[in-house]
Amino acid sequence: MAENTKGMCVKREPIFNVPAIVLAIIALLLGVQFYIDWLGADAASEAIMAYGFVPGDVTERIYGNVLQPLIDQGLASPEDTAQAVSAELADYLRGHPSFVPLTFVSYAFLHGGWAHVLMNSAWLLAFGSLVARRVGPVRFLVLFIASAIGGALMHWATHSGDVMPVIGASGSVSGIMAAAVRFAFQPGESLSGFSLHATGSYRAPALPLWQTFRDRRTLRFIVLWLGVNIATGLAGVPLGLTEGGIAWEAHLGGFLVGLVLFSWIDPPIDTAHLEA
Repeated sequence: MAENTKGMCVKREPIFNVPAIVLAIIALLLGVQFYIDWLGADAASEAIMAYGFVPGDVTERIYGNVLQPLIDQGLASPEDTAQAVSAELADYLRGHPSFVPLTFVSYAFLHGGWAHVLMNSAWLLAFGSLVARRVGPVRFLVLFIASAIGGALMHWATHSGDVMPVIGASGSVSGIMAAAVRFAFQPGESLSGFSLHATGSYRAPALPLWQTFRDRRTLRFIVLWLGVNIATGLAGVPLGLTEGGIAWEAHLGGFLVGLVLFSWIDPPIDTAHLEA
């Protein structure tokens, strides 16, 4: 509280007002990274193979005939580095399978280094604060987990025989960003959710899904987001831990889930105060 020149008390809004669920998820991401670093390289690699999302291991469980062919290819072409790595991972997975179906979610809490986890945390802080205050902690957590699953499914659909583990919260963060797109670009809105209170602009009605692709502001953001993700994915930007690149398909899967699922998790908005 602060006193103005006439002696009246004016309530000041805090500059940073981050929802607890967002802080909790970021703390968990950072805590897991601390633990992974503490384990050491060998134990960290084992944890990533166990809890990261390995599409080839999922395919092996469902259809079979994935791991052994990779091992045979590696033996037939030992000079091919890529095939040798795939063969080594496939051989490891035969004796140490990943924890499917938990990995459809657990991969989102693992990262390829501090740069990776800090980048995802920053985006989650910016967009997650906006969405969490609108939908509440339970629905926000549902959105986060569903987007992770969507990202894993999209990556599996496009890399069904790949045994390189996918890690990172980017699919979930992409889903959160997509949810924010549904309402954050309305006239007078702001993407900076750090200082908005319960009657702030993030309480405005969301765009219908079909109109999201017709509104110029949201369409520009979606096209820009898609272009950046495809460009960085095709360029093979390293994650820091493995030799793999950015799994932009997982980002796309999470984004699509967030964009569509928001229609069901968005709570009814009382627009009386806005009309007034």
